[in-house]
Amino acid sequence: MNKILTSVMAVLCAGVLALAQESGEAGSKTSAPAIGLGARLAVGYGIIWGLEDDWSGGENDENPGGIDLELGAVGRYEISSLIHFTPELLFRYASYSQDDDLGEREFSQMDLEIPLLVRANATPKFYAYIGPQLGLNLSSDVSLKAKVADKVSGETTAHSVSEKVEQTSFGLSVAVGGGYYVMDKLGVDLRIGFGLTELYPDSNGKFVDLSGAKDLSFKLGANYWIF
Repeated sequence: MNKILTSVMAVLCAGVLALAQESGEAGSKTSAPAIGLGARLAVGYGIIWGLEDDWSGGENDENPGGIDLELGAVGRYEISSLIHFTPELLFRYASYSQDDDLGEREFSQMDLEIPLLVRANATPKFYAYIGPQLGLNLSSDVSLKAKVADKVSGETTAHSVSEKVEQTSFGLSVAVGGGYYVMDKLGVDLRIGFGLTELYPDSNGKFVDLSGAKDLSFKLGANYWIF
């Protein structure tokens, strides 16, 4: 998995650099000021990857996955007509789940994310970007439930498991993507976020082993520029 992600990021980096080297008169907006401010909303699907093959101990070892949302402010500094620096300040909420024959597991987190993106404008409408993302965890909750079969009825019920799982307070990831201006001040984009930091570095408990867990997200977003 690491080799695949490394290859994907290398290809995307090469694409952004190629766009930056192209000569032309393109900008993300021909009338855009050198400095801009806007708002961002994005929704998508995320998973926890990097887990051991038998991390849950059950028959279904699929990665936990679920909804991934972000909302916040975006900025823009025009380095040149082709290259823009676009930092963001986002509140992110993610809720993942997974279950199998042994139990049910739910993961939720709220983070403050700071993507520091470099954007290359291919045409007045199309653009691509890449950059690091800093993440500060504001809250996190991991709910573990063990499934127990009743000896008489045979019915299976889920009971909460007391096992403390703490998420790391600081995270680092890489964001890559591209977008298109559908209107003068409105752009939509597709973004992939590759987590580099282990989410639960101290988790290797009795009921679940989350060692190696990292974030991977796919989002459809929209940026509206106030100016």
